[in-house]
Amino acid sequence: MSRTLVIGDIHEPVCHPGYLQFCLDLQDQWECDTVVFIGDVVDLQAISFHAHHPECPGPADEYTLAKAGVSKWHAAFPEARVCIGNHDQRPLRLAQEVGIPARFLREYADIWGTPGWDWQDDHIVDDVYYFHGTGNGGEHPAYNAAKKMLMSTVMGHIHTAGGVKWMVSPTRRIFGMDTGCGIDDRAFAFAYGKHTKRRSVISAGVVIDGVPYHEICGIGPGEAYHRDKFVSKKRRKR
Repeated sequence: MSRTLVIGDIHEPVCHPGYLQFCLDLQDQWECDTVVFIGDVVDLQAISFHAHHPECPGPADEYTLAKAGVSKWHAAFPEARVCIGNHDQRPLRLAQEVGIPARFLREYADIWGTPGWDWQDDHIVDDVYYFHGTGNGGEHPAYNAAKKMLMSTVMGHIHTAGGVKWMVSPTRRIFGMDTGCGIDDRAFAFAYGKHTKRRSVISAGVVIDGVPYHEICGIGPGEAYHRDKFVSKKRRKR
């Protein structure tokens, strides 16, 4: 069976600066041989259906920044399975709005320069179902999805959800794991959540031989992955 590292939503180019090193450390600590990106690899705020924040880059600049960010992740994890998230799908959705068939669009691996990444809506590894989670919610989103799927399920999408919840019968046990995410809440792309009281859970998941472990990323002051350890003083002053 597999030792799977599950990387939460990274929303490049607005990923938390310490999250990549956190995921690399998890892979080393747990000796993972399989990597799953749970979706929303890119943010694409500039081509959203929602209002654009004036401080965010335009479409061309955001693409350049996002591709540079994705390149770092691809260099760190050259072989991976990717669950396509709703943000990743934004170009396809906009093309559909104006009647452009998918056959006229490039593949995700081509757009983002990620040979070795298998971009699919969902993946199954060791009878565990991995998908982004679009359209799912509630207090325990992955657990709710697991009940629908009747199998253990891992999902992202809901940034404020993180952890594992089990359901056990006399003959079977299944779990739902919300991975949390790897975003930078300070980014203008997430300004819409400025006044919400629940913040993003910066975390990832590991599934070892079908057993889930939810790992919190220490981003607080003095902790291992605090932003000041990964962002130069010059950038912090901007």
